[in-house]
Amino acid sequence: MMKSGGVIACPTDTSYGLGCPFRSRRGIAKILKIKNRTDRKFVLIAASAEQVERFFQLNKWQKKLARQYWPGALSLIVSPLASLKLGRSGRFSVRVPSYKPARELARLVGEPIVATSANIAGAGDVYSASAVFQQFAAQKHQPDMILDGGRLKKVKPSTVARVSGDGKIKVLRSGPIKLSSRA
Repeated sequence: MMKSGGVIACPTDTSYGLGCPFRSRRGIAKILKIKNRTDRKFVLIAASAEQVERFFQLNKWQKKLARQYWPGALSLIVSPLASLKLGRSGRFSVRVPSYKPARELARLVGEPIVATSANIAGAGDVYSASAVFQQFAAQKHQPDMILDGGRLKKVKPSTVARVSGDGKIKVLRSGPIKLSSRA
C-alpha cells in the first residue's frame, strides 16, 4: 500500500507520525494535503545505518555519531547519493529510531520513510491511534491506514544536527541527545 503512494499513520518513538517511502512523490503530496502544509521538511526514519548509507552520503563524523546514537533520537542532516536522481535537490534529516516497529516498517518498504507528525499543521503531536483518527475525521484528506500501537508516552522530538566534514556540530533542534560542538 505504501509503495503505491499510500500514507500510513503509525507510532514512532516520539509520537504518531504520517509515513510513506521518502522517494514517493505521490505519498509526499498526499501527506502535504493531509497536514494542510506546503513545506517538504520531513524527518526520515530508516531501518538501520546500512539502509541510510544505501541512499545518503555520510561523512566520517556522521558515521561516528550514528554508531554512538543509533538506534535512538538523533536525526542527522544528510545529502542523497547522486545516483538517486531524485529530481529535487537538498538535504534530508534522517534517523534510525529506537522504536523497533518503525524500523521494521522502513525495512519492509525497502527505503527510509517520511515520518512527520500525524497532525494538521500547527496542531499538537498525537500519542494514540484514536487521537490520530480524531485529528483527521472531519478532513477531506486522511491517512489510508492507521496502525494502532497503543498510547505512547510523551517524549521530546529527536535532536536534529548538522555535522560538517571537519566534525563541527550545529544542533538545529534540541532534543533528548545532548551533543558538544565537535564530533
